Amino acid sequence: MTLVDYFKRVKNIRLLPPRDKEFYDLFNELTSTTVGASELLIRLFDSESSERGEVETRISTAITRCNQIAESIEALLRSAQQPPFDRSEISQFVEDLNRIIKYIGHAANRYVVYDFPSSDKEMRELAPIINEACKAIAKAVESLHRNRNLEPFYRAVNELELKADIIYHEGLRRRFQEIRGDRIELEEMVKELPSQPSAELLVPIIVANTEYTRHTAIFFILRQVYAELERAIDSCSDVTATLKRMVTKNV
Repeated sequence: MTLVDYFKRVKNIRLLPPRDKEFYDLFNELTSTTVGASELLIRLFDSESSERGEVETRISTAITRCNQIAESIEALLRSAQQPPFDRSEISQFVEDLNRIIKYIGHAANRYVVYDFPSSDKEMRELAPIINEACKAIAKAVESLHRNRNLEPFYRAVNELELKADIIYHEGLRRRFQEIRGDRIELEEMVKELPSQPSAELLVPIIVANTEYTRHTAIFFILRQVYAELERAIDSCSDVTATLKRMVTKNV
């Protein structure tokens, strides 16, 4: 090994003060719990109706654990003389991370409460994207104590957010087009009615109107689930932005 190589290796070695290890351990537990919740979200959208309550309960348990970890970090911030990063940035980082799991919980709750017959393709596509973003954040945090070059993780999360935005808006557009098609079809049927239609002629109108109303209700319910999934992936980007600030101030 050359002298230059030796100094490069020494430069990359970060000796952790005693309290720093406590912070990093809590950071890692927080991110791993969030990853676990995002994996449960994938499972939820693939579950039978009878299994959903149990999966949602496990997500709620993960949320409770994240809140406990956040409290432990805040307590550690109050007692530590010199935290590894700026105190306010650590608090913001924890708050942003907890928002991810909060929105995962909201999406799961709405999906279970409204008792959908099954998930749709947008839900099944967005949940794995959230999971991948959570994994990227977890890897970034795991390498934080030995490597401050986290740019690949930032880029990965940003790319996932862009992909999620496309799926989110395409899902809304697809559902809205279904409603619009129902409305146009219903209006055409009404136009073709005679001035004094018989009950027999009114039956298809009533059926079409019922279908239109059903699709409209489904659209507004689905939009709530989509919105929470969108907020979850947006919060992943917030985490990486805070993480970048946190690291930049302490390079």
